[in-house]
Amino acid sequence: MNVPAIRRAFVFIFIGFTAGISLAKKPETWTTVKSPNFIVLTNANEKQGRRVAYQFEMIRAVFRQFFNLKGSNKDLPVTIIAAQDEQTLKALLPESWAVKGASHPAGYYLRGLEKSYVALRLDVIMGNGAVEPFEPIYHEYVHYLTRRMVAQLPLWMVEGMAEFYGNTRIEAHQVFVGTPSPSNLMVLRRTQPLPLAVLFAVNHSSPYYHEQNKTSIFYAQSWALMHLLITRDWREGTHHTNDFMVLLGQNVSAEEAARRTIGSLPTLQEALSQYIGRLSFTAARLEAPPGISPSDFQAEAASDAESLAVRADFMARDRHYQEAKAMVEEALKSDPKLAEAHATMGFIVSREGKMDEATTWYAQAVALNSQSCLANYYYAMSLFKGKLNNDAAEKAESSLRSSIKVAPQFAPAYSALGWLLAMRHKNLDEAYLMATTAVGLEPGEVHYRLNAAEVFEMMGQYDNAVRVAKIAAAMAKTIEDENAALAIVSNVQQRQEYEKKSQEQVEALRKEQAEAIAARAGAPRQAEKVSPPTQEDIASGPDSGQPPALQHRDTTSDGNGPAVPVRGVALTAHPLRPELLPIRRVVEGTIKNVMCIGGSTLEMTLSSTGRVLQLYSDNYLKIPYSALNFQPQGVLNPCTGVEGWHARVTYHPSKGQASQGEMLEVGFLKN
Repeated sequence: MNVPAIRRAFVFIFIGFTAGISLAKKPETWTTVKSPNFIVLTNANEKQGRRVAYQFEMIRAVFRQFFNLKGSNKDLPVTIIAAQDEQTLKALLPESWAVKGASHPAGYYLRGLEKSYVALRLDVIMGNGAVEPFEPIYHEYVHYLTRRMVAQLPLWMVEGMAEFYGNTRIEAHQVFVGTPSPSNLMVLRRTQPLPLAVLFAVNHSSPYYHEQNKTSIFYAQSWALMHLLITRDWREGTHHTNDFMVLLGQNVSAEEAARRTIGSLPTLQEALSQYIGRLSFTAARLEAPPGISPSDFQAEAASDAESLAVRADFMARDRHYQEAKAMVEEALKSDPKLAEAHATMGFIVSREGKMDEATTWYAQAVALNSQSCLANYYYAMSLFKGKLNNDAAEKAESSLRSSIKVAPQFAPAYSALGWLLAMRHKNLDEAYLMATTAVGLEPGEVHYRLNAAEVFEMMGQYDNAVRVAKIAAAMAKTIEDENAALAIVSNVQQRQEYEKKSQEQVEALRKEQAEAIAARAGAPRQAEKVSPPTQEDIASGPDSGQPPALQHRDTTSDGNGPAVPVRGVALTAHPLRPELLPIRRVVEGTIKNVMCIGGSTLEMTLSSTGRVLQLYSDNYLKIPYSALNFQPQGVLNPCTGVEGWHARVTYHPSKGQASQGEMLEVGFLKN
């Protein structure tokens, strides 16, 4: 998520500088503190580590309490690296100190789909003179918490909520929620507010969300509006803000939902203007949520290898691969059996494009710690990017199931398993369940919806695929995600049109056959006595635009007499297809020749290492196609323009003829 420009010094860093990390300095003493939802690694003392864990456990508890969230909702722990001083944080974020005049960050939130990190500087965060010390980190952490609550809330509400709860203050045994934000107030006092109609319309492509000179007012005004709405509900004992959110979830327009609940736009605009001009703001003072005590947290000394592995993983995910690799190598010298170090090395080499090597590292991590959710997940994902034959697919499936067993709330594993099962046409009901579970766990994450749409497409649930892809397009935060969603919609609709036309051709051919047979016999025949053609029998009719068939059959029979011509229609016939083996194989190679015959048959010559395969499908409209390393422009058409491309094809081999087979899936790898 973006943050106001005025605070980017806290959480954003400049990219492009590479600095070496000295591993030869005097070894530091690192301590690990584990609370229910956080792991704190610090080179300060244990007491400070416990305090940091307590602060984050409290903001999580306060947020869940305010939204009345029940149950454990057990996420993977967020790792916090609590640096005792500037020098320690500088080693993790070298570029922030490399650029002249750049602000030195006090805290940094690094969020990924699978794993999140916080890095903070204790001598600033815990200092008496700190201004909004935890706000930038709380802001991003609130986004992390809301990913399971919101899917299509307007952007001003999502960001305003993060700003509101980001300004929570935790002091001794009290919590202050909704405390004023000095930085936001400064922006509001010197900048003309946006009309609410403009604020309500801001989305991820809006200049008010991206342009530096406009971003601050968007965040500041979103904070002020959410502060007004929430505190007004507190004072009046109402729940208009929640009612507004409910109506939005029912696809009521923002303006109409506001009119029914929080107030019409003109009324709300006036109330907000008066609110901004006030000198005092309401904050809620709460007793600290019970059951959270720093003394209950587990604390232990971290070995040199363990502390190096954690810091290396942070740097690897922040794209400092060279420095991270040096740290991992140092960790492995100290402890060759440290599973976390093996997993991090797998992550690094995968980013270098060395997928076979990455798979080896991940496999070692799983062997060393079979209960690691992330090691199992990344091992499976590395197999996805390699040669996904039957053996690799079985291993990937097993690892994904292990990942889910260890962490039942881990959405990425559900999403990946759903795709794998659908791709293999295996346990399609479970594939549907896995894909929808991932979306249900994190409805605000667009990637899981994109994956679910592809699963539905592979299952032939075209209406579901289009519906989910359209929702994903509306939610997309980047042009790339929006284009991916729209491409799925286009592909599915094109496939539906192909199948509709194909069925119409079959029906027309059936009717013409019956009429021809009846004309030969001189009397009407019962339609059920005619052997209707299958789709592979469809010929190159006058409207098909397809090349002529390899072989032709220009006669037909009703089974009661000699064959007769069928006027105006040429039917195709292929040599009898060989018997297929009940196994699936995957091959990669270069497409040398493609021919689409009639309305549904596809024949492909694929040149692989040391061999040439003749592959076919007698109903290519049913084959799932995908672009594996590029974003297609428009609809993927397997019949034209793909010669010379690389492809990964899953197929049933022919019995006794290893060079032939029936295609099941095709993934294009464009040069």
